[in-house]
Amino acid sequence: MLEIRDLSVSIGPHEIVHIDALDLPTGRRVGLVGESGSGKTMTAMSIVGLQPADAKVTGSITFEGSELLGRSETEMAKVRGGDIGLILQDPARALDPMMRIGRQVSEAIRIHMNLSRKEVGERVLSLLAQVQLPDPEQLLRRYPHQLSGGQQQRVLIASAIACDPKLLIADEPTTALDVTVQEGILELLVQLSDERGMGILFVSHDLGVVRFVCEEIAVLYGGRLVEVGPTTAVVRTSRHRYTESLLAANPGLADSHELEEYVGRRFDVIRGSVPALGDFPTGCRFRDRCDFASDACSEPPPTMIGEHGHRFRCWNPAEGTVNAAAG
Repeated sequence: MLEIRDLSVSIGPHEIVHIDALDLPTGRRVGLVGESGSGKTMTAMSIVGLQPADAKVTGSITFEGSELLGRSETEMAKVRGGDIGLILQDPARALDPMMRIGRQVSEAIRIHMNLSRKEVGERVLSLLAQVQLPDPEQLLRRYPHQLSGGQQQRVLIASAIACDPKLLIADEPTTALDVTVQEGILELLVQLSDERGMGILFVSHDLGVVRFVCEEIAVLYGGRLVEVGPTTAVVRTSRHRYTESLLAANPGLADSHELEEYVGRRFDVIRGSVPALGDFPTGCRFRDRCDFASDACSEPPPTMIGEHGHRFRCWNPAEGTVNAAAG
């Protein structure tokens, strides 16, 4: 359904993102994972033409066989909210504080669907019920500040799926929510995806969250894909040292949730921080922070392929049987 090839996003002299190949098949859920500054949001926004005005985007992004790059803003506006839905990470900022909930949810429907006023109203009520919001009739007349954070996020989801999109891009959709509310939102997204056959590109820094939602994971560092594969393979048999470090630093991925496991435990951290633009090292961009870096890492690593399409780029990978591939 979605195919990205040789995507490059640059601002001035700095290339922020360069993705050689990333696919999202129809109805599948793919997680795009990495620390802040890794290029996740820039990649996602480039798909729907919402990258910064001064960004230069080249390469190819095809959606159901149709090229998205190079389209005018008018043409992209027909895609956004229609075939591709978008959920942003902060519902309090994404929702218009001066507009009632009913009007906000109906906006995309009025733009993209030829329905009567009565049909629009019925569809809005149905959508609010689908995202499990209580008393939809009362909710229609409320303003965003009268809702909890979890309710606001569900309103955003209702707006994003209003026109039955084939692809939903969710950019850190649970970051601003507490853990219990977060779980409900994640379960809802999985349920909607399964019921509607809707693909999801789920952007997050949290591998634990992505493991729950997605069937495949793409790990991004310094604007480069370092590992891509089925969720089970990436989580249980990670190959790239950056992925391995992310897993080690995430307490939510422990095998047991018994309290004793955490008492007195010192959690692993990734030393250093993501460099500023222009400060990444040559070769493997993670090598200055990697405990396994060698002289070979100063050169771009080749693409390696494991089982079930599990691929990565690392000169000194974690243990596993792999084969070198072109690129």
